[in-house]
Amino acid sequence: MALDLLKRKSRVERLREVAKKVKEGEAFSAFDLAVEYSISVNVVYRDIKALKEGGYIPEEFTFARKERSG
Repeated sequence: MALDLLKRKSRVERLREVAKKVKEGEAFSAFDLAVEYSISVNVVYRDIKALKEGGYIPEEFTFARKERSG
C-alpha cells in the first residue's frame, strides 16, 4: 500500500500527461484514465474540467466510448 502511494503521480503530472494525450489525438474513456492513474472517475471529470477551463485542452473534447462486447 505504501509503495502504491509513492508510485502515484502528482495531480500536476497527471494533468500534463492527460493534456498531452488529448493534443496527440489519443482516444480514451474516463474509466481508462481512472484505472491508469488509480483515481476515481469523479476525479477524472474534475481534472478534465480544469484542463478545459485553463485552456489546455479544447472545450469540445469528449471521451471515447467503449465498445460493448456481445
